Amino acid sequence: MEVNYKNAFIQLIDFLEKMEKDMGINYYLVGGVLTSIYSETRSTTDIDFVVDIFSVNLTIAKYISLLQQNEFFPFQDWATTIVLAKKTKIIQYLDKQERIKLDNYIMDKDNKSKYKRIGPIALERRVRIKFDDLECWAASKEDFILSKLVFGGWQDYSDALACWIRFNNLLDIQYLDKISKELGIQKEFNLLKSGIDDPDDYFKQINGY
Repeated sequence: MEVNYKNAFIQLIDFLEKMEKDMGINYYLVGGVLTSIYSETRSTTDIDFVVDIFSVNLTIAKYISLLQQNEFFPFQDWATTIVLAKKTKIIQYLDKQERIKLDNYIMDKDNKSKYKRIGPIALERRVRIKFDDLECWAASKEDFILSKLVFGGWQDYSDALACWIRFNNLLDIQYLDKISKELGIQKEFNLLKSGIDDPDDYFKQINGY
């Protein structure tokens, strides 16, 4: 890892591990930070992760106060951050170097959209991984693929495809079939299974061209 990114990663994981141990706040990494171990190495300038604060009756405002106490910094100010977080269930802020963006997704179990439903589903199957010598929680390979198909961008499909190709013989296909149906992305998963290795071809078929 590049030094600024590594420093931010260490700060974040130290914080999340402590919150889980002391307060029972479960978390896991998602997104681009996992590509180096699940798909293929590519540069990423932020760190995405999910936290389940509502299960321990912690408010967004109280959680943000913990971020303040642990040397994280807002883009604008914390008051604005709280207002936006209550609306979107996403908190965006910076590490103590004020160099790396942290995209903090708040798990919302009452929201039935596929974008939010993947959160608690992936939490149940989170796995312990290691970056260098630092252990942390992350989405499983299967849930990495599913989340990428849920969000559905060009890079998302490329990441899902790379993971599929790299770990095809190890993946739980039955689970992927089941959850893709529940999330309404069965067409996307079936196209991935079919062997389409060009994201442009994939999107042509998704859009019916």
